[in-house]
Amino acid sequence: MALPLPKGQPFTISHRLLASDYEMPSMEVASDHYSIGFIIRGDRKVITPTMTYTLHAGYLNAIPPYLYHRTIPASNEQYESYLLKFSPEFVEDFVTEVGSQYLDQIFNSLPKHFSEEDKGEIFYLAEMLLQAYRRYEEADNDEGKQYALLRIRHMLCSLLMEVHDKGQADNSLSTLHNAELSKPIMDAVYYMEKNYRNDLKIEDIATVSGYSVSYFSRLFAAQLGTPFSEYLCLTRLKHVQNLLLTTNQSIMDISLECGFSYPGNMAASFKKEFGMTPLQFRKQNQKGREGK
Repeated sequence: MALPLPKGQPFTISHRLLASDYEMPSMEVASDHYSIGFIIRGDRKVITPTMTYTLHAGYLNAIPPYLYHRTIPASNEQYESYLLKFSPEFVEDFVTEVGSQYLDQIFNSLPKHFSEEDKGEIFYLAEMLLQAYRRYEEADNDEGKQYALLRIRHMLCSLLMEVHDKGQADNSLSTLHNAELSKPIMDAVYYMEKNYRNDLKIEDIATVSGYSVSYFSRLFAAQLGTPFSEYLCLTRLKHVQNLLLTTNQSIMDISLECGFSYPGNMAASFKKEFGMTPLQFRKQNQKGREGK
């Protein structure tokens, strides 16, 4: 269970600077709040029952109440973010005015990123919210706290509108699941994400799930829509993509770091999955970034 909002508070925000290897120790679900993480630095892998996706600096991770999720590192870079939580009641008037689908579009879709200009504005609003929240905490009477909360509510609604209007959904590093994952299969996916560099065998993962190999194999394929070996290969290829975009490591070094015994096998699998070689992928995306 995720930590609830402090008693009597409908909103919190914090600026977090965490070690690169920080991870949630277990699956969590919030029962009383929405949460939004604005990533300033670092790369994160998020596992939910319906999809697994990667987040980078400038991305937003929006988690609604009652969604099981777990985040783990996706690189060795230090993790920095704004983490914002608010109760449904705190934005009730806002939702009444704009419609419930407005909030649904923020929280029930693929992870979002922003243009450089919009990212600066979004992060500026998050920092202003953080300062307003600190004034709320420092207020020494009810009147002062209520006035601070009023300011926070207006600022939060402005931030949500900016996120809704300017966020760009990104499915390039997302894997949709064939069916909603059960907890044992989510635990198996988590184990694979943590240990993809190693020589993993289906027997190892079946043990984590608590099932026999044959039953686990059938359940895994049914829920994820692909056999274990193919999903493991795709998991490794997603990490190859990330290193191609974020480092200058050689193709051989990336291949070995991501769990492929032979660079040639990785390159062949990469081309089959993404329609281009790893080097073509790196060059194409470098040109795209230079043109921004």
